[in-house]
Amino acid sequence: MYRLLAVITFLILIAGCTANLGYKFADTLVEWKVKDYVDLTGEQEELLAEKVDEMHLWHAQTQLPLYRDELKNLRDKVDKQTLSKNDISKFEDKLWTFWDNVLVRTEAEAGLLATLSLKQRQQLIRRLEEAQEERYQRFQDDQEENPILRRLDRISEVEEDLEDIIGSLTKEQDKLLRSWVADSPELREQWLSYRSNWLGEFEKALLKQPVDENQLSALILDPQQLRSEELQQKADKNSQLRKEFLWDMYQSLTGEQRKKVIEKADEYIDLLDSLIDNFSH
Repeated sequence: MYRLLAVITFLILIAGCTANLGYKFADTLVEWKVKDYVDLTGEQEELLAEKVDEMHLWHAQTQLPLYRDELKNLRDKVDKQTLSKNDISKFEDKLWTFWDNVLVRTEAEAGLLATLSLKQRQQLIRRLEEAQEERYQRFQDDQEENPILRRLDRISEVEEDLEDIIGSLTKEQDKLLRSWVADSPELREQWLSYRSNWLGEFEKALLKQPVDENQLSALILDPQQLRSEELQQKADKNSQLRKEFLWDMYQSLTGEQRKKVIEKADEYIDLLDSLIDNFSH
């Protein structure tokens, strides 16, 4: 049930960054999403609900405080103007550490897959393959568009996100954004290939009789083992370019923009404090 658990963890993570209400009801949303992939029996639904609730509570009580502390540390450095370029790398490393924590917690529930019948496992694979085919189709459709228009769409998307945090961009910042988007290598095709490879290995392990739980655990804890060298190189380059871009943007902040960044951080910190308090008793 790796995909089901991945859905759980992913939704829980993003819910914590979007809305108080969304996070509180993330377990219910996850259970709905799971049923899109496999038809469960009543007993399996009860077990899933129990495991989702446990993971939700674990995440709220052990992970949200970590997010809160890291965000507060970053916020204070921006406020005091003591942020260094290395701090950006450290923060990104922390985010990956948090994700690894979730993967380890997810792997602990991998045994849920063994509760699925062969028919259910085949259904799960089929629906995952259908979802993957839809991603490929969207990619093919996008490739038919003018590359300049695709780049402009990407710039608009990032600009909207940035303006939500710092307000209107200056001409210098707009130039930094356009340069970053233009320089960043496109890795969507390699990423889709990687997902297909992972799904192929997942299918082999899942359809074995009995289920190959050791292989499933390896796929959960170290999915990057299936990345191609080309994808890894592009991902590394994207990471470096992203850090450079964020540092340049930070250095270009006006006083008013810095104030807005701090206010936005305070909003998220207050949200996290509220969620932590809600799940602490």
